[in-house]
Amino acid sequence: SELSKCNSLLSERTTQMENFASNLEEIFITVEENFGRQEQNLEQHYNDVLQTLSQRRHERITALQDEKKLKMEALYGELLSCGRALDASKELIEKAQDLNQEENLKMPISLDFVIPSTDFSDVKQMMESINVVPAPSAPVMNPQVSNSATASTLRVCWSLFSDDTVDFYELYCRHISEDSTTGTMQEVPSPPVIREQECTSCSDAALIRWDSGNTNPVESYTLELSENSLSKSSVTESIVAIPTCECVAQLQPWKCYVIYVRAVNIGGPSERSQPITISTTGTFFHLLRETAHPSLSVSADGFTMFYLDEDLPLSDIAFSDNTFASCVAVLGDLMPVRGQYYWEVEVDEQTEYRVGVAYEDTQRSSYLGANTTSWCMRHILTPSRHKYEFLHNGWSPDVRITVQPLRIGIFLDYEHGTISFYNTHLQQHLYTFTCCFHHFVLPCFALDKPGALSLRNGLAPPCYVTQTARPHH
Repeated sequence: SELSKCNSLLSERTTQMENFASNLEEIFITVEENFGRQEQNLEQHYNDVLQTLSQRRHERITALQDEKKLKMEALYGELLSCGRALDASKELIEKAQDLNQEENLKMPISLDFVIPSTDFSDVKQMMESINVVPAPSAPVMNPQVSNSATASTLRVCWSLFSDDTVDFYELYCRHISEDSTTGTMQEVPSPPVIREQECTSCSDAALIRWDSGNTNPVESYTLELSENSLSKSSVTESIVAIPTCECVAQLQPWKCYVIYVRAVNIGGPSERSQPITISTTGTFFHLLRETAHPSLSVSADGFTMFYLDEDLPLSDIAFSDNTFASCVAVLGDLMPVRGQYYWEVEVDEQTEYRVGVAYEDTQRSSYLGANTTSWCMRHILTPSRHKYEFLHNGWSPDVRITVQPLRIGIFLDYEHGTISFYNTHLQQHLYTFTCCFHHFVLPCFALDKPGALSLRNGLAPPCYVTQTARPHH
């Protein structure tokens, strides 16, 4: 009986030692993989630096050689000119000496010139009368507001889109008889239709897009803003003469606006479009469905993405030039304004994902974080732990995260050139990329395995984000 107990205890200890050895082997493999990847990345980085230095040295030497060639050619030309001038001077000196040696040389004609007196007073007067200030450009007539004319008065508005100096305006009017205008009046256009899911905003601006939907000609558009606290008929600001079907409007932070759009032609302005409400408390945008991988579904409201557990054959998947082909990813429609932006992503503990930012033209056949045009946080689920990477150009620093984040805050700051990640539940800073954004970037989201991600925007950046969002790495 004692031998049986000992045998059982030894068997249990053997199993524990095997498990411990298995864990050590897994850790050893992980360390070896990380070291190999670090070594490869360092070697690639070193080769890139050497290549860049060699290229710059070659460019600098070429530029210096070209500059030397130009200067030598210029100096040679100057030497030739100096030689010709010396030869000409010698000839003139010889001629002067010959003339001086002739004793009977007489000049029958006087070499003195009589300078006539000229009155330049009229020219001076003409020069002083010239106006040095250029004529201003023609003003632009604004659309006539409804009920702005009475039987004896007319209210006319115009804009001057230049830096011209204007002393006063001259207003001309001409009476047109009703008979002469019969059959020539042009109908006013119909109201535009605002594309609500393509409108984005931040703390101090909004990008409004709309469809014209007009069969009548449209010359321009007018965007009208009113604060939500005021009555809907009260317009606090108008942006006139908009040539296209989109406009960036500068707004005040922490406000709520109601926005309308009118179409304008020679017949006058249309009725207002259906309104859209814009809040400047934070960042607001939708997902760009046209960029989504065919296996990725986007909800109707444009805020949630799904990667279903269905393996479709490649022959049944339709790709386009704008959709992601390898990475099951989608981009977000962020404003093209260099400011500060904050949004959050809700994740499940079993979901493997990538979230961050990328250039609009990032490679659709590449994975997010594996190239120079994207920066992302990646979650990988291993048998022993949750692994996190912060990827850019295929490289990630060694960052250990002990508490799994279920809601990730992302803060983009163009001024400081940073993209930061946070665990919002713990108010914990996870990592910050420091880079120089040469172009505008867009939010990016990807699922490496079936699952779902939910976008939360329209939120003001928390205090712990604005206080810690500074370059760290």
